[in-house]
Amino acid sequence: MKKYIYIILIMITSGYCKPITNISNSVVKIFNTRSTPNYKYPWQTGRLETIYGSGAIIKNNQILTAAHVVANARLLQVKKENDPKKYIAHIKYISHQADLALLSIEDKNFFNNTKALKLSTNVKVRDKVTVIGYPIGGKNISTTTGIVSRIEQVYYVYSANQLLAIQIDAAINSGNSGGPTINAKNELIGIAMMRKAKASNIGYIVPTQIINTFLEDTKDGKVDGFYKENIFFQSIENTTLKHYYNLQDDNGILLFGLNSNNIDLKNNDILLAIDGKNIANNGTINTKYGRILFSYIFDTKQIRDIVTLDILRNKKHITIHHKVEKIDYLINYEFAQQPRYIIYGGLVFTPITSNYLNTLRTLESNYIKKKLYAYIKNDEFSEAVTITSTIFPHSVNRGYNSWGAVLKSVNGIKIKSFQHLVSVLEHIDTKYTRFEFLKNAPIILNTQQAKQSFTDIKKIYRLNSYFYGL
Repeated sequence: MKKYIYIILIMITSGYCKPITNISNSVVKIFNTRSTPNYKYPWQTGRLETIYGSGAIIKNNQILTAAHVVANARLLQVKKENDPKKYIAHIKYISHQADLALLSIEDKNFFNNTKALKLSTNVKVRDKVTVIGYPIGGKNISTTTGIVSRIEQVYYVYSANQLLAIQIDAAINSGNSGGPTINAKNELIGIAMMRKAKASNIGYIVPTQIINTFLEDTKDGKVDGFYKENIFFQSIENTTLKHYYNLQDDNGILLFGLNSNNIDLKNNDILLAIDGKNIANNGTINTKYGRILFSYIFDTKQIRDIVTLDILRNKKHITIHHKVEKIDYLINYEFAQQPRYIIYGGLVFTPITSNYLNTLRTLESNYIKKKLYAYIKNDEFSEAVTITSTIFPHSVNRGYNSWGAVLKSVNGIKIKSFQHLVSVLEHIDTKYTRFEFLKNAPIILNTQQAKQSFTDIKKIYRLNSYFYGL
């Protein structure tokens, strides 16, 4: 299988520039002084660095940009072209799923002599577009031009979520990230997101269809996010498969791999249509952008909206009103958060996240995943916890080590989450603390010695705190 590498456009690289004058008061440069979390050594503060991106001014004195441009910010500043002053900015709303963020500015004078861009979903293949932003090559705004090559669903490299995207052949370079892409009417049709490495001018923008869903989501003052459910499907293009399910036309896909979270759908359901749009045997529906995977409909919905599904179940037609959900997996990727941990007897406990697993060697990471394969997130078990491979050596933990550990219980109490573990450890009053693991030997510590040991450990290893984050 051919492997493609995508590059998130943050660090400054080179690009062809062409000056503009009629829209420069709608585009800003963003300065993000950030600290990247360290999931391998969660008690350490990540190194500070300043990266640059672009943003677009939209209605209500807001700046629209890419989430990856402002993630992990310790200080955000923005400036306009030909204005030497930098203004303090804050993240108002952020959607890591859609790689989008809205910024607010403390000093409203910033918006003097600026113009809000109008958003438009009127875009089609072969339309001419212009990418605007602040790549390397000077301090002023630069532009590149091209055409729309494709409109389809792709995996966003920042979030690994599959959402609608627009592929363009206009050169997108680092520093353009978060900057607007406009049509011939100077309307915003998307913001720069990523480009494909080792390819000639293949870039992607987040389209206004996704931006509009994000903006609608923020109206209640919080971000619920985009649809995410465990729904898998198989195309029904095989003739025998069609005959087996008694399909008479070219519509319908086979649903499988559903778990207990899906209360109204069943394995082996044939999904025929969504909101009145027929689903072809290859999983696509007809849209104004052409034929796109049916899950595009979910990209336009808010969490808890209702979609109408036409189903063929046991060769009988039924209609289901399905609530759009965002289901968190047992092992999630955390965005722009400080790693959580607690040190107890020199052992470092932390939630099992994708961030943490990415710090491990493949063998250990896969060993942990295999243990958790049969588990699903529920009220009784919402988060898995491990001991990091780094143990602070001390007499209280002498002889113990950790590799691929998945915590099961403490003194017989099944651990539901990291927060639950913290609560259990803080209230232990027995002589011993016994940790049980999935397919690992137990660890038993003297409770009093374990709790008192942090005074020594803090001094020896120069730690500030035994605990971070709920």
